[in-house]
Amino acid sequence: MTLIFLALFILLIALVVKSSLGQPNKFLKAGIHILGGIVGLWIFDLVLSVVGFGIPINVFTITLVGLLGFPGVVALVGLQVLGI
Repeated sequence: MTLIFLALFILLIALVVKSSLGQPNKFLKAGIHILGGIVGLWIFDLVLSVVGFGIPINVFTITLVGLLGFPGVVALVGLQVLGI
């Protein structure tokens, strides 16, 4: 599982470099946001798993973080703390 997220992180870096070198289209920007959400959620989950707190990674959480970015991660943490 870690290798999959590492590959997604490398793909994210490649997309960001491609975006910065040329004129990015909307599809490329959306891909960067979605991959950034997936990788960010994974890193956040990895760091918090040390203290026994985790956010499940599924289609809903990836979509929420991909659309909202960091506020999506904060929203997921709030929902996890509330037990929802």
